Amino acid sequence: MDRSRVAVSTGFLLQGFTFAAIVTQTPRQQDRFGLDEADVTLILVVVAAIAGLGSVLAGILATRRSSAAALTTSLVAIGVGAAAIGWAPSHPLLLAGFVVYGIALGGVDATMNMQGVRVEGLRGRSMMTGFHACWSIGGIVGAGYAALASRLDVSVAANLTVAAVLVVAAALVVRRDLVVDAPGSHVEDLVAAATVRVPWRPVLLFGLVICLFYAADTGTGTWSSVYLEDAMDASAGLVPLGYAAYQAGALVSRLCGDHLVRRAGAASVVAAGTALGLVGYVAVLVAPSAVAAVVAFFVVGLGLAVVAPLGFAALGAAVPPEAADAAIARMNIANYVGAILGGGLIGAVAEGGGLRWAFVVPLVLVAPILLLARSFGRADPAARRPADQTSPDPSPTDPT
Repeated sequence: MDRSRVAVSTGFLLQGFTFAAIVTQTPRQQDRFGLDEADVTLILVVVAAIAGLGSVLAGILATRRSSAAALTTSLVAIGVGAAAIGWAPSHPLLLAGFVVYGIALGGVDATMNMQGVRVEGLRGRSMMTGFHACWSIGGIVGAGYAALASRLDVSVAANLTVAAVLVVAAALVVRRDLVVDAPGSHVEDLVAAATVRVPWRPVLLFGLVICLFYAADTGTGTWSSVYLEDAMDASAGLVPLGYAAYQAGALVSRLCGDHLVRRAGAASVVAAGTALGLVGYVAVLVAPSAVAAVVAFFVVGLGLAVVAPLGFAALGAAVPPEAADAAIARMNIANYVGAILGGGLIGAVAEGGGLRWAFVVPLVLVAPILLLARSFGRADPAARRPADQTSPDPSPTDPT
């Protein structure tokens, strides 16, 4: 179990690392290909849309073979996509590279959460916020790696190729320690794998939560720096700190989240985190200075970041084990719907009524999660532990 926990944590970390390594190269890619903001927006929308397809395909592969095989395949594919983006000699081939990356992105997002839910169920205690904390750590490391490569004037192609090699090598090293799926959860027929029966009520319920969270999360990540620069007249050195503060708050929240769930329960943690996030958004709206806005973004991340991992954990607890992989893959589509919705709505309000009022959008989007928090009360990892497992942390000599 310890090796499996490390392997799944590595999957989350590799995803965050690759995402940051690619996204932080956007200004250099704009210079290489003469891309404007509209081109970048189009690429982001294409990636988000194609990632939904990748999530569905990963669910089919996990149901037919295993979530471990699907995660390994998807991690290798994001490495291939990253290298393709780095070496693309033209705009059409750059877009093709992003299509490959987008499909793999959806696959990794879905399968790493499938594996996380399985480890949590076998351990019989909350672990999902810790896994998502590894994603945040990977993002920080990836951004630092990209910044160092830019400072050393390493080409985009070489930069992303090194990142791709690291991701593929690490994925192949940890693949043997990923969790074996539950007996009876696989089907041989491809059509049956694509149409496995899934209880739709919990998928729609927690999918709504995931959609609302990622709408706010993507909007905040996309527009926080613009807000500080244009609405708050922040200095050049302070502008990036809004996003950094938000991610720092998210990391602290996720590192502490599992402990809080064990003490107070998932429903209480989601309710408290959402309420704190709402307070943070109000503070962003009324902030008298750029420094105060940066602190407010930290509060937003500190509150909201637990919602997504606990949403996936709650779905895992609400469906039969044999349907969990397919359910997670389908609910994961809400991630990308929310990303497109949040970035677009905040951008539209910013264009029409000013950036300060734009952050009313995530405030309104997040508020309904408070009403849905009670649904997380059934998200008990102990209920998913196999019946013959007598303790949450079996010792190495325990025959179970």
